[in-house]
Amino acid sequence: MKKFEPFPKNPAISKVFREIGLADELGSGMRNTYKYTRLYSGVDPLFEEGNIFRTIIPLKKIATKKVGVVSEKINVAQPVAQPVAQNKLVIIEHIKEKIRENNKITRKEMANSIGVSVKSIERAIKEIDNLKYIGSGKNGYWELKEN
Repeated sequence: MKKFEPFPKNPAISKVFREIGLADELGSGMRNTYKYTRLYSGVDPLFEEGNIFRTIIPLKKIATKKVGVVSEKINVAQPVAQPVAQNKLVIIEHIKEKIRENNKITRKEMANSIGVSVKSIERAIKEIDNLKYIGSGKNGYWELKEN
């Protein structure tokens, strides 16, 4: 890093993007990568420049531990790198379970109970074909049609 001197591959385009605010100072990404990798893992990142440019960021074992909350009926803890599709299925099942328990539950209460954002709950609800909200506002309720 001490010998690192950033240079733009196309100086004219680089200057335009910096001037309009769509690019940072040249080389700031490298400095931030070193700074935060040292901060979180205590080791320098590895940069391999060849046909394909690769950055290897070593992680401590704690960074790959399971995260999430444990619900009464569903264990929502999952590995950090678990595929998004599987997370979505867990959220959908959690939503269905919460609606079975209380058909007047709010999206915010669902989100808080599983530890995700309200937006994540809304996206998951759109994928549940047999779920409808009947009425409006506080007077409405969820209807889950199960076969």
